[in-house]
Amino acid sequence: MTPKILDITSSDFFLTEAGPEPLATPITKDRLYVRRYGNGPKVMLSVHGFGRNGRRMERLAQALGREFTTFAPDLPYHGKSEWVGQQYRPQEIAAVFNRLLADYQDRPVYLLGHSLGGRILSNVLPYLQHPDIRDLALVAPDGAGGRYTNWLDTLPKSLIRPLAKFTERPRYLLKLSNWLRRRGVINRYSAEYLNYNLKDGTFRRRLAGSLRSVLHFPPQPEKFEQALEQLGITATVFAGDRDPLLHHERLEAVYGPLPSVVVHPYTGSHWLPEQLLYDYYLSR
Repeated sequence: MTPKILDITSSDFFLTEAGPEPLATPITKDRLYVRRYGNGPKVMLSVHGFGRNGRRMERLAQALGREFTTFAPDLPYHGKSEWVGQQYRPQEIAAVFNRLLADYQDRPVYLLGHSLGGRILSNVLPYLQHPDIRDLALVAPDGAGGRYTNWLDTLPKSLIRPLAKFTERPRYLLKLSNWLRRRGVINRYSAEYLNYNLKDGTFRRRLAGSLRSVLHFPPQPEKFEQALEQLGITATVFAGDRDPLLHHERLEAVYGPLPSVVVHPYTGSHWLPEQLLYDYYLSR
């Protein structure tokens, strides 16, 4: 059964640590572009994956619009967000999320992260200050389970910072990616992805900023479990059985032992399983 898409208009705004800004505000500081969907009594914060933007959450958010008010930010260097700095850290993202959620202290909050968004929410979780966070769902989370996952986790850490610099010279990065592919460091999909996208300057900035930032968001199972216990919630990790971008054994090894985490396999690939999530949230 396909969820009915409700006729609910969205409103967009920029958000900084100081609060919302009108769309016409000049760019003077780091700010996220946020889409708002629905008018339900529960609040959902949905964070997209690498190379996407908050609109990726639109169809699910509209389908859940009577039950949830969904906020879908564009991550730094993605979509319409304007991130002035060359990198970002968990505390900075948490500060912006906290400012957003501060206006909804009397509502329950649900967190959803897809791919890179899952990595970010996992690391931001200890810094969130809302008094009533109810649930965290991670879909194909980057970091703990990434085989390719937009290739950020396939490289040795010692290469990441130099590669961020190399994005300014894409010809050399392409040569390096082909060299890494021949030696099995990255796979064919990763190399082809780079060859296709590095011609675009916007993509190069997104890649460089993400590469510089990703080391600040490492997989930390013990810290993640502590944050879940402190909030008194559980996390559900959704993993598609046909997802070529997940290393399923690694994902199980990281999340399986955590008492507050349930790994939920499903039939599917890396794309957001909208029907599954629709049913999941209606049952919460």
